[in-house]
Amino acid sequence: MSSSNNIPVHRLDHITFFAAPSSEIAPGDFSASHRIDFFAMIWFLEDAGTHYIDFKPYPIRNNTVYLLARNQVHALPNAAVASRIIIFNNNFFDHIEEDELRLLFIPFQNEGIQIPDHLLTPLQQLFDLMMFENRGQNHQKLLHWYTEAFLTHLYRISNDANTPGIYHDERLKKLFQLVSTHYKTQKLTDFYADKIGLTAKRLNQIVKMRLNITVSQLIYAYLILEAKRELCHSAKSIKEIAIDLGFNGQSYFSRFFKKQTGLTPEQFRADAFC
Repeated sequence: MSSSNNIPVHRLDHITFFAAPSSEIAPGDFSASHRIDFFAMIWFLEDAGTHYIDFKPYPIRNNTVYLLARNQVHALPNAAVASRIIIFNNNFFDHIEEDELRLLFIPFQNEGIQIPDHLLTPLQQLFDLMMFENRGQNHQKLLHWYTEAFLTHLYRISNDANTPGIYHDERLKKLFQLVSTHYKTQKLTDFYADKIGLTAKRLNQIVKMRLNITVSQLIYAYLILEAKRELCHSAKSIKEIAIDLGFNGQSYFSRFFKKQTGLTPEQFRADAFC
C-alpha cells in the first residue's frame, strides 16, 4: 500500500501484470479503504456482511462476483472473508479483445453478479486454470484466454439478468470512453454528441432507453465519484477539489454536491466510511 497526494493507493509492483492472492497480495490488504491501481475480480464464497465500493455498501454473498475498475475506492472490513481474487494491471486490461468485456468494469455500475448453480463448476475450473498458469509459467496470452472466457460467462449472466443491449451499442461504448476522459472539463451533452456524430437529443434518447439516465446524469456520476474519493482520501481543501473537478468556485461545487448526494462536502468528509 502506498499513497499519492494523501490518498491511500494499493498498487501492483512494476513486474506484476496478473496475480492471485498470495503472501504479498492477500484479501487482508483490502481491509482499509483505499484506491486501487489495478483491476480486480472478487468472487465471494460465503455470506459475510458488507463491503464498500466508492463509499457505497454492497452485500457480501456466496458465489457473487464483483468487478472493480482501476481508481475505484474499495474496503473489505472483514479481511477473513472466503473469496477468490484475480487482479491485473492496466496493460493486461487494455489487451482484453472484446469491448463488451471491458465495459463490465464501468465504475458506476457496481452491483455484484450472482453465479447460477449450473455455472459454478465451469467458472471454478477456469479460475483454477488461471491460478495454475499464474503460479507456473505465467504465460500472458494463455492467461488472457482464461480471463476472457471467465468474463464472457459473467457478461452473459449480466446481460440476461440486468440490462440487455448496453454492451452491444457502439455509441454507448464511445460515450463511456469519452466521459471517463473528459468529465472534468466537458460537462455539456453537446460535446459528447458531436464526437459521436449524433444530436444531443438523440444521444439522450439512447442513454435514457439503455440506462434510464440522461447524459448529464452520467457525467455527474463520474464527477461525484471523483469528488467523494478526493474528499475522503486527500488533504486538499474543498476549494482545491472544486477547481480540480472543473468548477468555477467552491460555492458552485458545494451546491452541486449537496443536490446530488443530499450532503454538503464538509458533511460527507466528516461522516463517510473512509
